[in-house]
Amino acid sequence: MSRSPRSCSRILTTCSWLILGLTIASCQSERSSGPGSDSVASPGSGSDSGSNYDSDYGPDPRDLEFMQVSDEIHVAFRPVPLRYWVEGNVTIILNEQDVVVVEGSGTDRSAEQVIGYIRTLTENPVSVLINTHGHGDHTVGNSVYRREFPGLEIIARPETRDYLTGSGIGYVKDLAQSTESRKARGHEEIARLEREQPPGYEAVVANLRQYYDRDIDIRQVAYAMAEIVPPTMTIDRRLVLHREHRTIDIRYLGPGDTNGDLVVFLPEDRMVATGDMVVHKFPYGYSRYPLEWIETLDTLAMLDFDVLIPGHGEVQQGKAYLSDVRRLLRYVQDEVKLAIDRGLDIEATMAAIDLSTFKDQFAGNDPVVRYYFDEYFAAPHVRRTYAALEARRVE
Repeated sequence: MSRSPRSCSRILTTCSWLILGLTIASCQSERSSGPGSDSVASPGSGSDSGSNYDSDYGPDPRDLEFMQVSDEIHVAFRPVPLRYWVEGNVTIILNEQDVVVVEGSGTDRSAEQVIGYIRTLTENPVSVLINTHGHGDHTVGNSVYRREFPGLEIIARPETRDYLTGSGIGYVKDLAQSTESRKARGHEEIARLEREQPPGYEAVVANLRQYYDRDIDIRQVAYAMAEIVPPTMTIDRRLVLHREHRTIDIRYLGPGDTNGDLVVFLPEDRMVATGDMVVHKFPYGYSRYPLEWIETLDTLAMLDFDVLIPGHGEVQQGKAYLSDVRRLLRYVQDEVKLAIDRGLDIEATMAAIDLSTFKDQFAGNDPVVRYYFDEYFAAPHVRRTYAALEARRVE
């Protein structure tokens, strides 16, 4: 039985993300020692601890904080979501006799922290782990859940299982073996920024140095010890889990960030967890299905929810942010189509499309967010939208 009384009515406001985030530090006494353990990793210790930890670069990138969204729904998140490498949000659903978790975390240490936090809330086991998609920042920690909760079901789409059992997740092994080429590219980018000195470049350089001078070594050690565990159950369009006071409606609405994206809809709680189909502060533009992604988001908007838990970033109240994302993606598609109709190639198209208004809207004046808006959204998304529209025209 959960120690938290059930109520679906008390929803935190968006500002509570910052005010009521609960640090994991209070329950970080030592690393988990096996099934049934109620302890978790502490900074600088644990099974995947970085060998080159330097606190001058800030907290360990695997350390999470927690917030309570309602009486029985909690979210684990990594402060500073645009700190590279990124770490996915985790949704914790407390039920009468079990716990359902959405996302497996990006390292063993992060997964151990989530499990340690859950054990401060309830004695119930995690019976179901849902992977919304296959990317490592949402799945590398699957093995910890399997270790701690024998009999656990890991649910995803077939595409996610294929990704985790095939070459898609191969970058984990590659990075575990060597970081030299990545470090070289990173320091080339740092040198470019220091040479060109765009507005606010110092903050961007500090962000990149944090990764390439320290965090990438922690990531390498974590990945070297990672065991990739694929889903034990795959679904087609929909699977509904029935609990005493809620239904957990797992749906495939169509391609989003990947071709196997799932969303987890909680109708009684009026919440939805979207995975990377929706992230905050701006969408990630790496989807290979940019045209279908818009259609999928249109379908998502038809669900009856008040709270959206994105794959990264702050929990969103209502549908305003989702509407902003849909408007941005549709604008890019329309502008790229016009450019193709004018006979422009991809480089001319990239130069012609003006996203400055959207950049101001999503990134504000923060130089780090503005840098990643260009790197994570604008450049890849325009290129992939161009390729998709060209392919559709050929057909």
